[in-house]
Amino acid sequence: MRRNPDVRAAYEAQEISADHAAMIISFMERPPAGMPAEAAPAALDFLLDAAKDRDTKVLRGAIARLKRVFEADDPPPAEDVDRNEFFASTTINGRVILKGDVDAETGEMLLSALSPLSKPRPDTDAEPDRRTPAQRRADALTEVLRRYHDSACGPDEGGERPHLHVHINAHDLVEKPEPDRGAYQEMFAATDVGWTPWMGPLSVDTVRRLACDCTLSPILLDENGTPIDLGRTTKVISRKLRRALVARDHGCAFPGCGRPPSWCDGHHVKHWADGGPTDLDNLVLLCRFHHRMIHHSGWDVFIGEDRHPWFIPPVKRDRFREPLPANNRGSPIMA
Repeated sequence: MRRNPDVRAAYEAQEISADHAAMIISFMERPPAGMPAEAAPAALDFLLDAAKDRDTKVLRGAIARLKRVFEADDPPPAEDVDRNEFFASTTINGRVILKGDVDAETGEMLLSALSPLSKPRPDTDAEPDRRTPAQRRADALTEVLRRYHDSACGPDEGGERPHLHVHINAHDLVEKPEPDRGAYQEMFAATDVGWTPWMGPLSVDTVRRLACDCTLSPILLDENGTPIDLGRTTKVISRKLRRALVARDHGCAFPGCGRPPSWCDGHHVKHWADGGPTDLDNLVLLCRFHHRMIHHSGWDVFIGEDRHPWFIPPVKRDRFREPLPANNRGSPIMA
């Protein structure tokens, strides 16, 4: 600030912040090529006045206006797409760290897509959303990616549209009884987990959740692991059955949720790999958040005598585990 006494004075008087002072100094030291020297004092006064507003977007807008007036050849940093970077690094524990720096247009598209999907939602007992803003944005990003894959609008790669692809042995999806202590060695050798092309292993619980409502491609292998027969690819839950499921549940059936059907998967009460039928009396519509909760927490679900879903909370929520009715009790109306 030694070379910019006016900026220094405004900063010391606490009229502008340090970030705003740095932005003004950066502009004044590298002004647009078309700005004459005699315009510098007026430009500085204009920026100092804009910087008094604590919203950085106001100062950025003022800088953009000056660059437009003096027809700067270089795009402003916020619009320079050559600076865009995005890193997706796999960690040793199987997670992905995301880091990026993108232009204003890309950032606007990202934030506008995440905003409606990251709003707080009450918990099942009407308490405030326990997720932090960062957790809500992460869940929203997951939903954006899921919808992109579901829409099948991306370009082909390897002859297929982008999608989540998981490989697992059929017998590993089946619930297994607890082995004897002496059978562990055999169990370790015979049991596998799910595998994804990019990220590697997935737990069987997660694969079972994904398999509830998926497109299934059975492949028969010989004893050496060589494919010898490719079965017909089928949708686990047909479109006709899904329409009936939507007509009954109207959306996520979890108590207190009710998110729209387009956000939901069909969950098998008894998994089809364990012999559970894929029919209306063994299915419940759940949003992705509550679908994950059912598979990875103490919640249980069953179809009652009224042929509607009922939910049993874990002991930590209700030590008596009293069943709760579904969020939307469907009525026999024309669907």
